[in-house]
Amino acid sequence: MPANQLLLDQIHRILDGPESGALLLGRHPELIKVFCRQGQIEAVSSNLEQHRLGQYMVKEGFIEPSAVHSLVAESVRQGTPIGEVALRSEALDSPELSDAIRAQAVELLKYALEKQFSLQSFVASAASFLVPAGIKFEHLLLELARSDSTPFQIHPWRLVILKNGRDISHLPWLPQELSVLSALKHPCTLKSLSEATGLEYLRLTKILHVFEKLRLVNIVDEGTAGETVKETTAIATRSAVPFEHLIPEIANAAITEKLEVIRNETSFVSEQFKSLKVRINEAYSENDIKVITLSSPEAGDGKSLVAANLAFCFAQDTARKVILVEGDLRKPSLDQYLGIPLEPGLIGYLENDHLQPHCFMRRVKNLYLLTAGGVSAKPLELLSLEKMRKLIEYLKTEFDTIIVDAPPLAPISDARILMGLSDAVLLVVRRGKTPYTGIERAFKVIDRKKLLGVVLNDVKPMLFHTHYDSGYNRYGKKGIYPYASTRKSRTRSKSYLET
Repeated sequence: MPANQLLLDQIHRILDGPESGALLLGRHPELIKVFCRQGQIEAVSSNLEQHRLGQYMVKEGFIEPSAVHSLVAESVRQGTPIGEVALRSEALDSPELSDAIRAQAVELLKYALEKQFSLQSFVASAASFLVPAGIKFEHLLLELARSDSTPFQIHPWRLVILKNGRDISHLPWLPQELSVLSALKHPCTLKSLSEATGLEYLRLTKILHVFEKLRLVNIVDEGTAGETVKETTAIATRSAVPFEHLIPEIANAAITEKLEVIRNETSFVSEQFKSLKVRINEAYSENDIKVITLSSPEAGDGKSLVAANLAFCFAQDTARKVILVEGDLRKPSLDQYLGIPLEPGLIGYLENDHLQPHCFMRRVKNLYLLTAGGVSAKPLELLSLEKMRKLIEYLKTEFDTIIVDAPPLAPISDARILMGLSDAVLLVVRRGKTPYTGIERAFKVIDRKKLLGVVLNDVKPMLFHTHYDSGYNRYGKKGIYPYASTRKSRTRSKSYLET
């Protein structure tokens, strides 16, 4: 891509500086405004009709084209940005809006570079956005490199080696890219890299081209590899958890206020989760417990938020490595509570023949995550795979605690499979909502030897805890758990490796 290096350098200099403000780029009559804050690009707007935010909501598969017109009309009527209107009307959720805003920002900046826009002005300001793009300069470079699909040229006998000293966990790597980065812990030829990752040469050369653009790799002759390896990135020398510095860390997760353990560590609710953690730790001393599955008799009992709060509570222990796995492949919700993309995740791993589990993980703060990765038409078959059992066994070797958020026990059987793979089970029951018949049915199917106990949800605090909002745990919707997701199906835009 013929990038305007001068403009790119100017954007880099502003993002590196202390000031926040709006950067105006122009090529008459076209104008693009870049909003920068604390070293990140928060949003990008323009007077270009083909680059309106509504178009990106459609392009990313979040809404139908017919819905854009009504959102635009409502935006004009209210005098409110279309993104806020879409969010308030529940046309899409925060992670989806964030994806659309990031896609718009990247495409507009690509356009400015391709068309040789010039920097016209920079106005210092402190503008803030409801859902910011949160794009750092290195993230922009990654997207620019991906858009240049030139295959990387390398002779078969030459070795690819990672460079030293780069923390790259803040970048949103694709699973295939993570697989290659992991394999490059040791010098590889193109052939050995293909054997290690299961990726064909064309995709590998595209990925290596991206790495070269980001200056992540060196190419050396086999005879000189020995000296170069000594300077290889720290990723190669980590032995305890070899992938821990590769897993993308989501710094701008829009975590729901209902995740009280993160939002308010001293609240009544947070204290209850700390007490629950203590009780579970006491059980640890008597049994070898690593995998804890949370389920509920029926939908709407709040087990997903209990699972997320409990996982974050465990992750606060500095010596404990914790992962939260979403086992509900029919109606996933953890991505919405955490404000992160649904993909990649468990479905992608189970349906892939080559890539390792860590390629589908992410991190929020100290907590590792394996979201559902989508909505499956065959969840029972996927969870029943031998690969799922082996995944749990693998996670037990890498993590101290594995929290599995399973579907409700009624009216489907998915949770029973996950409980069979677990060391312990917690049953979440909601006060005033879960029927006694549902609880009785649940006890009939749960292995009593694995049952750690029952978490009673939506309980009013004692009088001396008057600061606690008793409505906090009233999550979920009424009704029977559906066999199919009520979430909108998404036609995901293709990555550069699929074109």
